[in-house]
Amino acid sequence: MKKIKEEEADPMDIFRDREGRFESGRGLGVHMSAMKPYVDYVLDRLVDDARIENGELLLPTEGRPVVVIASHGPGIAWVPLVALVGKVYRDHGCGDMIGGMFPHKAVFWVPGLKAKYERVLGTPTQISTVEDMTKLLEERRFAITGTAPEGANCLVSYDEYVAPFRSAGMVAAAIMSGASICLAAHKGAEKWNLRLDLPFGLKIPFTGGLKGVNIALPPYKRLERYVAMCRRYTPIADPEEMKAAGNRERRMLLHVEMERIRATLNLMTDEISLLMKKAEREERHRPASLHDMGPLDDPGEWADFSRRANLNRIGPMPRAYARRPWSPEEIGEKR
Repeated sequence: MKKIKEEEADPMDIFRDREGRFESGRGLGVHMSAMKPYVDYVLDRLVDDARIENGELLLPTEGRPVVVIASHGPGIAWVPLVALVGKVYRDHGCGDMIGGMFPHKAVFWVPGLKAKYERVLGTPTQISTVEDMTKLLEERRFAITGTAPEGANCLVSYDEYVAPFRSAGMVAAAIMSGASICLAAHKGAEKWNLRLDLPFGLKIPFTGGLKGVNIALPPYKRLERYVAMCRRYTPIADPEEMKAAGNRERRMLLHVEMERIRATLNLMTDEISLLMKKAEREERHRPASLHDMGPLDDPGEWADFSRRANLNRIGPMPRAYARRPWSPEEIGEKR
């Protein structure tokens, strides 16, 4: 008799807080289920159609935590992306996993925002160094974390959608810990941004002559469509190489990785733009259906339906079809 193999444990189980021992929202992440109010508000009230491609890449399916390197986009274009991440975890039954996002530290200058980010988005405010973040990931205390390395550059109108990166800390921690790196690009929230050029021909210092700034001012209009896309990224440098490198060599290695990541995110953004344009064209030229027409009580509506749906492609429609179907009375008369 063959020995029955024991079923292998789910590699995602090591990230679950089944006993509820973790104290959520205290500066070291939150249960992903705690993001539900945020997810519901953004996806129900701010976006009509929000979707994410390859969302399963956000899950720690290989037993490694996931570090999301996302495009920030202009202003607050990232807001629906975070909601979609929370929805992916909810839809896959992973609400008991721990996660948290790293915003730009400048947001904590606003009174009250630090506590709100800790409670709602799980920002690990107790982590302040790359070494601490690396340790947190190596110990698998987080299932998912992430950031948008553009930082304050999101306030400047660059030619490319994904601005140059200002912060390398999260990329370094992801590589040194051996975490899975997931790139996330998005498009659709541009209407929340107001682009203004500086007056009198003034230019923004240290930007190569740029003069446009991005301003996100409420009220935020409801978005018709928002699309995000995920893609796995494999770094050139391995964890041991990055750890053993001196400061100068590490900076060089990180520079190469960040340029590759930024280029990939911009190409992904272009791909999303093409997908959105294709969807808009198909929606615009979609033939009318019987449901769109409503009840066809008027005899002339049959001819109208044929014209709108482009069903009559050979020649003029026979007159017999340009009227309502035979009624029971008419059928009786024919007999």
